[in-house]
Amino acid sequence: MVETSEDRLEALITILDYNLKDRLADALKQCGIPAAFLLHGSGTAKSAIYDILGYGGPKKIVCISLQTHGMAALFLEQLNHMIDFSKPGTGIACTASLSSISSTVSKVLKQADENMEMGSEEMSTTPTEKYHLIVTVVNSGHFEQVMEAAKDAGATGGTLVHGRGLGSKEAVKYLGITIEPEKDLVLIVAPEQKKRTIMESISQAVGLNTDGHGICFSLPLNNIIGLGAHIDNINEL
Repeated sequence: MVETSEDRLEALITILDYNLKDRLADALKQCGIPAAFLLHGSGTAKSAIYDILGYGGPKKIVCISLQTHGMAALFLEQLNHMIDFSKPGTGIACTASLSSISSTVSKVLKQADENMEMGSEEMSTTPTEKYHLIVTVVNSGHFEQVMEAAKDAGATGGTLVHGRGLGSKEAVKYLGITIEPEKDLVLIVAPEQKKRTIMESISQAVGLNTDGHGICFSLPLNNIIGLGAHIDNINEL
């Protein structure tokens, strides 16, 4: 790994209703994104909420890609034109700065940025307050405990992605735990003033000393679209 001298490289995370997967694919293709990873996820809203919002279920499509700052800005603008993010339940897209990356990938991204056609109108995606992406990894089956703890601390929702864990002898030796293969990856976007409280609540509920054996960390976000869509009385609904 080599340290980059520029802060133009970003990770872009997009979480959308599964029915919008084709529009996501079109946006990636139109913007010439060199590589993206697509995952299946689940939202946290109750079934009645999806009926109100007009969607068929909680299934989500999660996309993670590495881009230059210019590519990320163009992609967010293109996605915003193709999808109505003002509608609750649509989804969210956000970026986080990369501190380092391999030289080969960096060259690919820089070349793609040079080949990209610019000239689109500027769109403001910087939130008025700082937001963070809270990532929690717990043993499979503890997703609801994570969300209950997060919501008690002020979180409004999250996305579940299933995965597998790889353990080592060091984990057993120093942490006193065995890494279970089936994992729940929980993604929560929260304002900075709520981040610490949410993470502490999650750690108390499903931390390393619990059956969940969870770990929790956060990433500062640069740009976000989709934050304006919400239902104020979602719990009552």
